[in-house]
Amino acid sequence: MSKLSLSNGSKVFYQDKEYEIVKAVNFHTLSICSLENKDEIINVPIKDLSSKPKDAKVQLDVYSDEEWSEAKSKYDAIKELVFRKKTRTEVEDVAARLNVTPMTIYRWIKTYEESEKTSSLVSNKHKRGKKGSRIDTVSNKVIEDVVEELYLTKQRTGFPKIYKTIKSECKKLNLTPPHENTVRNRIKAIDPKFAMKKRFSHKKANEEFGNFEGEYPEGNFPLEVYQIDHTPLDIMLVDPIFRKPIGRPYLTLALDIYSRMVAGFYLSLQAPGYFSVSQCLYNAFLPKDEFLKQQGVDGEWEIYGIPSKYAVDNGKDLIGLDMQRVCDEFGMTMTRRPVGRPQFGAHIERVLGTINKEIHNLPGTTFSNVAEKAEYDSIKNATLTLDEITKWLTEFIVNVYHKRVHHGIGMTPKQKYYIGIFGDDDNPGTGIPPIVEDKESIRITLLPTFHRTVQKDGLTLDGITYYSDVLRTWINKKDDNGNKLKFKVKRDPLNIQKLYFFDPELKEYFELNYRKLHAPKMTLWDMYAAKRYLKEHSVKDIHEDDIFDAYERLTEIEKQAKEKTVKHKLRKSKAPKMSDIESKEQTSQIKESKPKKVDDMFDELFDDIKIFDIEENNL
Repeated sequence: MSKLSLSNGSKVFYQDKEYEIVKAVNFHTLSICSLENKDEIINVPIKDLSSKPKDAKVQLDVYSDEEWSEAKSKYDAIKELVFRKKTRTEVEDVAARLNVTPMTIYRWIKTYEESEKTSSLVSNKHKRGKKGSRIDTVSNKVIEDVVEELYLTKQRTGFPKIYKTIKSECKKLNLTPPHENTVRNRIKAIDPKFAMKKRFSHKKANEEFGNFEGEYPEGNFPLEVYQIDHTPLDIMLVDPIFRKPIGRPYLTLALDIYSRMVAGFYLSLQAPGYFSVSQCLYNAFLPKDEFLKQQGVDGEWEIYGIPSKYAVDNGKDLIGLDMQRVCDEFGMTMTRRPVGRPQFGAHIERVLGTINKEIHNLPGTTFSNVAEKAEYDSIKNATLTLDEITKWLTEFIVNVYHKRVHHGIGMTPKQKYYIGIFGDDDNPGTGIPPIVEDKESIRITLLPTFHRTVQKDGLTLDGITYYSDVLRTWINKKDDNGNKLKFKVKRDPLNIQKLYFFDPELKEYFELNYRKLHAPKMTLWDMYAAKRYLKEHSVKDIHEDDIFDAYERLTEIEKQAKEKTVKHKLRKSKAPKMSDIESKEQTSQIKESKPKKVDDMFDELFDDIKIFDIEENNL
């Protein structure tokens, strides 16, 4: 994933020509000059700039765990040396610790500084073990196979048995067994995080080698620290069709600690999980112009970009391995809240509390406790839908919270952020942050990950089969041990009509669609509802056709219910009200009881008189 640097002197592309940034005019405009003629300076919108020509293509999340672990180890070794002056002694100390030459360390530093991406440190060809081994190819294969089968397993076989097995296998092949130290060094060369993941678990590997710090930091400049957390909102929502109560929404929110600006949020009716966190970060990473337009909110929400640190509590949805990969790629350090010390999350909890306090003024609020709620009926008064509360929250953040004086910083969050970016008399400012350009790449990267085999009919996930011609190469593929290969796929819970299949050779994601072309578009929760429907109707051995049929039946039931509701409302609007009927009856009674005037009595004498037609009687 590429980032567009907006600092002075950075190279950018405008209309496919390369320019250099002169200065920032404001959050939306930069002054740039042509590399050919630096006297020619023009002002252009930031949204029209890019870090490379438009046809250049990049990918994120395209490396194996081994390759990524190797690159991450290199970054950990040099991260204290990049973007600053360093002494020869410092470089030599790092080189000695890693058993490489100082020139290698200098090369790693230069590579990283040119791209600012951990992925740039991935070797052109990843190999386990030492390079330039003098052991013959067959013996090497024996060592690799035995280490794979005995060492890198949950059985965690000890070294004596591993070495004994290698000796035995070599003798069977009439090979000279390697020295014990050779095997020990080969095992030591395996990335420790990768080894712990294979021998114990993903969780233990992440806890032991994850990019965490032990303290919850304060923000000293914009985007230094984002805190992120969840809370249920104190309001009951209604569905958009029948306007019936459907439950309370959950809010996931990211906060810039320096300015107290809300960096991003995500609202959902589903309980918080990895997807909620990833969507919140997606909103936080990107500029908000398009999002504000979608919500129909007028205003400016200037904060975006990748923070230096990502501060969370200890929830597994906030510290997963997929999230760790994203943090590693962008140089974010994941910082965990110390156990038993809730004060370290006070900043974001105050903001969440402020939002809920404002929500207590909306119809359908549940308030924060029973005493405060008193006799108020939240369900009866529920009015807002999920889309409507999302728009309300966006409006509140952009045009109220960001413009209201925050007592903790002595000014509005918007003013604080502006000072942090552009500076003042006491602060030089950090400059406009880089823009993440590859929106689709980061969107796919942040989606939940699954690993599945490829069969003749395609790839199956949760009982639904997907297919594309790109799968042909990988049908029933097996590894060297005869086990079927599992491939990485991503799925968007909001649209399970397609999957994103990662081709390990092309290092690229490809879309897989339903094998059944005319199957309905569904969300993940639609699929769950269809499966519950089938279970309630005692359907066993569920096939994908059953799921699609059940979803269509549920959709038809919903459609019929909607039509009945509309007809009922229409009849109700046309039918006379009881008050109107009673009013008419009373009016009639008044007229009947009203005394007749003399003129009226005189007129009644002529009621039965017929007009004599002279012409008709003359015929």
